[in-house]
Amino acid sequence: MLNAQTCLVLSPATRGVKGTASLDLSLYAVPGQEPSALEWTFEYAFSSVSSLTVQDGPVLASAGKIVLCNVRPGFSKCLVTGANDKKIGNGVVARVIVMLAPEIVKPAIQIKNSLGVTAKGYEIPVSARVLSTPGGESSSACTAPAKPMPGKPGARGTDVR
Repeated sequence: MLNAQTCLVLSPATRGVKGTASLDLSLYAVPGQEPSALEWTFEYAFSSVSSLTVQDGPVLASAGKIVLCNVRPGFSKCLVTGANDKKIGNGVVARVIVMLAPEIVKPAIQIKNSLGVTAKGYEIPVSARVLSTPGGESSSACTAPAKPMPGKPGARGTDVR
């Protein structure tokens, strides 16, 4: 049997009006094991994505959190944080708006270096997946044969360099 784990799932994107695409980044966590902070990096070819903006998703407001990103050509390192120890619930944690180069229909965006942290500073392993077809987004995207790793206090913290 596969073990459920905490993961981030990026919805598929297709070019929309004026060359923009909107994607949702959703968190799926085992009940009771939700993180209090998250970190991830979006990587993409700068030649296909001329700009990338990340906005707070709806689940962040109820947790009193915000998303902060350090955007550079080809990558965007993001952190979800807040001045409290509330857990981040399952659902859309970030809305990603990309401006595509004229010839690009679907952006190739990867999620790397994802992790979560408990209120006490314990690392929560977080896998990441980018969906390629609409309608596939669900918590079933967050299963893997691996066993969850035990948390480590202060293992990586919330460094967003």
